[in-house]
Amino acid sequence: MNKITRKDATHLLECSQCYCSTSRYDYYMECIILKEMPNDRLKIMVFGERFWNRPGDNEKKHIRYVDKHRVKLI
Repeated sequence: MNKITRKDATHLLECSQCYCSTSRYDYYMECIILKEMPNDRLKIMVFGERFWNRPGDNEKKHIRYVDKHRVKLI
């Protein structure tokens, strides 16, 4: 699993960052589906660090559990 890189991503995770009640920034993060859970959720490996492009953030990986409707095919 450590050899998986951002280039292997097959899906996009729909995300949003809220700054206050009237300001919201929507963006997508590349991800790979690892497993489908029984309760309409997915176990995914997501790449990057929010929407910032800082050096070294591109290959950061995190395991997340998210609702199916937030993941789209690339």
